Order: sequence, then structure tokens, then C-alpha cells
Amino acid sequence: MRVESTIKNELFLLERILIVPIIILPPVALGILAMVSRAEDSKDHKSGSTEEYPYDYLLYYPAIKCSTCRIVKPARSKHCSICNRCVLVADHHCIWINNCIGKGNYLQFYLFLISNIFSMCYAFLRLWYISLNSTSTLPRAVLTLTILCGCFTIICAIFTYLQLAIVKEGMTTNEQDKWYTIQEYMREGKLVRSLDDDCPSWFFKCTEQKDDAAEPLQDQHVTFYSTNAYDHKHYNLTHYITIKDASEIPNIYDKGTFLANLTDLI
Repeated sequence: MRVESTIKNELFLLERILIVPIIILPPVALGILAMVSRAEDSKDHKSGSTEEYPYDYLLYYPAIKCSTCRIVKPARSKHCSICNRCVLVADHHCIWINNCIGKGNYLQFYLFLISNIFSMCYAFLRLWYISLNSTSTLPRAVLTLTILCGCFTIICAIFTYLQLAIVKEGMTTNEQDKWYTIQEYMREGKLVRSLDDDCPSWFFKCTEQKDDAAEPLQDQHVTFYSTNAYDHKHYNLTHYITIKDASEIPNIYDKGTFLANLTDLI
């Protein structure tokens, strides 16, 4: 109470009755909205419709059933073990609002983050100004509160930047991990694209290491595995190319610009 009354006495009348309520209300309202806004799940998606969520045959493949929901998984969907449902265009499960972020509540989530940045930034700058210009001795708790507001402003700003940077690349947080795995295989020279029409397009190349280290490379056995995590078959490819650059890997979900990708999500 002492800290609250101290800060309140340092504020202008206009701040008390107008500016502070305007700064505080949006994060609270948007937080509640993001908490109650339910992301769409796979049951809301028409089975077999691939116009809005096409399969890229790299990260996502058709006819794959969720082992829990027992329904076909649309492209870009992910099962959330906390919510116990498959979420469309799933990003992550946010522990702060206890809700899955996906198709249907991206806008509320991003606005919630941005409003938090503005409110905490205002609090930090105003408290800093009060600390520097106050004619009376302020409680130490005011300094602690100033530091906390500054730290949370930076943390929230960095997190928001990282979230929006992923959007710019045409990805979700869930897909970012998948793309990292794909590109890691590419860097190791193990990602190949099949040129055969009767096979899935993308494979991981695995070379069996035998005991004889001097064995010629051409005599070693090479096995190919689909990038489809649900396909455990071994493939023998004769016509393929090894991917050496990320530009050779298409991302069909990237619309080309940040604004186009953001519009597609929300």
C-alpha cells in the first residue's frame, strides 16, 4: 500500500483518471480474450479438403491419423496433450493463458503480447522518471518495481519479436523445430529429393557403417527413409538429387511477405 500511495501521489491527475486505465485495461481484456478464445481443431476441418491446408509431402503427409483423436490430421495440425485435441495451424500451448495458440486465436494472442509490451514499457519509463525527479525519499520497493518492469518489457519484447520473426518465415513454433531437423540433415548431406514419380518426394539418406573402415564408399549399403515420421519403410532410390542449399527446399506455407503470412494466420 505504501508503494501504491507513493506512486499515486507522483502521478498527474490526467494520468490517474485517463492514461493509466487506458494502459492497464487492454492487457487484462486481451489476456482474458486470448484465454477463452478456442483455437480451431481438426474436427472443424472438412476431411479431405486440402485447399486451405495442402500437404507439402515434406513436413506433412496425407492419410495420417492422430493416434489419440483417431481422425485424419490436416496439414499444419498438432495434437496437444494438455488440451487433448488436435489444433489447426498449431503454434504452441501457452502456459500463461493456459490455451493452445492456433488457427482462430493468433490475433488475440499477438495483441495480448503487444499490449503487455506497451503497458510495461510505460510503467518502467514513468517509474524511472519518478525515481530520478522525486523530491522525497522513495521506498526501495519502487526501485525494485522499476527494475522488474524494465526486465519484463525486454523479455516480452524479445519473445514477441521471435514469434513474429517465425511468422515472417511462413512457419509456426511447432514447424520451426521440424524445419531445423530438415535443414540439419541437409547440412550433413543426408537430405535427398526423389526424381521417381511413384515415390514420396523427400528422404533421409542413411549409410550403414561397417566394421571395415577401409571399405570403399561405393560398396557401403545406403538406405532411404521418408521424411514422413509415420512411414517406417525402407526405400531404395535410383534417381535422386542430394539437397545442398536451403533454397532448394520449398516452403509452400510461406506467402512471401510478413503481412501475407500474418493475414493467413489470423
